[in-house]
Amino acid sequence: MPEFVVPDADPMDELRRWLSEAAEAGVSNPAAMVLATVGPGGAPSARAVMVNTRTPDALTFFSHYESPKGRDIAANPIVDGVFLWTPLERQIRVSGAVAKVSADESDAYWASRPRTGQLAIASTPQSSLVADHASLTARKAAFETQIGDGEIPRPETYGGYRLTPASIEFWQGRPEDRLHLRAVYRRESDGRWSFGFVAP
Repeated sequence: MPEFVVPDADPMDELRRWLSEAAEAGVSNPAAMVLATVGPGGAPSARAVMVNTRTPDALTFFSHYESPKGRDIAANPIVDGVFLWTPLERQIRVSGAVAKVSADESDAYWASRPRTGQLAIASTPQSSLVADHASLTARKAAFETQIGDGEIPRPETYGGYRLTPASIEFWQGRPEDRLHLRAVYRRESDGRWSFGFVAP
């Protein structure tokens, strides 16, 4: 069993360590995080997003600003995120506030995307009702013909979000006795992290 978290560690460093260990263990899509938001009417909604952890103190993901998640975040920027790596009996829960990243950061990410991904994003209305899958294929083909070999500009409605954690909980399963290990870091008002264990 990999070493569990320690009280004096930076929780973001611990999160990146667990991500690395999940990747080394062959977990499929270890950077996939279930993101839970709350809409204007108070109804929760959840979906998986791919997360970038290179920023020292935050998690970044990219999406359409006018998607359901984008509208939820605009109404209530407080979210929860969950990484689950079943083969390792591990889970991380991240809670905090979300804000848009800069246009320059969104542009840089957009430029790193494969062209096929850019075409799909720029030519289709994410989460909007469509007649069928064939209509999406036709929209993409028409857009590709229109744009030709030219550069595909990032849509103004697509960009990045940065989740700055207020708390991070690490969960390590113990199937032998069901006394699962749960360690929680919470960011205090002075910016420092407090640490404690909680009962499973």
